[in-house]
Amino acid sequence: MRGGVSVTLIVIGSIATKYHFPEARIPKDIDYFSDWREPDDDESDIFWHPSLGEWFGTDHRYATPDELYTIKVSHSYWELDNGSWNKHIYDVLFLKSKGCKLIPELHSLLYKIWEEKHGKKKVDLTKESEDFFRDAVPRVYDHDSIHSSVAYFDVPMYTKVLKEGASVQMDMSAVWALPFDDQVRLFREEVYATALERLMIPKNYKFSPGRAYTWALRRTITSLTKGRSATFIVDNMDIFSKPDVDYVARHLANSDKLIKLDRKEPSAYSVPNV
Repeated sequence: MRGGVSVTLIVIGSIATKYHFPEARIPKDIDYFSDWREPDDDESDIFWHPSLGEWFGTDHRYATPDELYTIKVSHSYWELDNGSWNKHIYDVLFLKSKGCKLIPELHSLLYKIWEEKHGKKKVDLTKESEDFFRDAVPRVYDHDSIHSSVAYFDVPMYTKVLKEGASVQMDMSAVWALPFDDQVRLFREEVYATALERLMIPKNYKFSPGRAYTWALRRTITSLTKGRSATFIVDNMDIFSKPDVDYVARHLANSDKLIKLDRKEPSAYSVPNV
């Protein structure tokens, strides 16, 4: 109660994580979901949206471990100017290692709040291959052939779940009907192809495959996927955080599958400096 009025105050972030898991990293700030701020409190990071009251009511407490995990997952889809992405992913991995689970209802509520705050993700998954990749990167090889070079099986996983008559757009009902391991392979192939096309190939393979993979994984989450696909990757970050194969070696071993373009296609999108 504040002045006779019921308020919400939920401790979140590193303070709450340290409360539940003493071995967690040392907190550097104090974070709350609250509709109240003390007049002289200039140090706390307090956020509130009316929709939060649907979940938290007027409780005064620490967020539960599963709530903390869900909050961290929900933050990971946007690149923000404060450079917080790596911290969120670190916390996702830490909390997942402690057995924390995603709460779908809370995740949906938070996702709508962050869309309102940060803007809806602009990912067009309906373009056909010629248009989809035209201005994305200066290309040396046909994009689909790069996918073929890192495929786990005889053809890339995405070709098994395409909508009828489409070259890029997947039938997501078919994706989610795949066995879990094949779902992981499908998204891994996308990350590998992105790492190769955007960094390894333009830099003549003189770049760290691990750094290229990490960059491509981050971009896949924040720019190339949205909705359930992005959530699937983040909620399984313990699996996706590192390559499961030497993807560059596989790519080079399958160089016979690569289709070289007649000339490097121009692009307004430069090779990233990472």
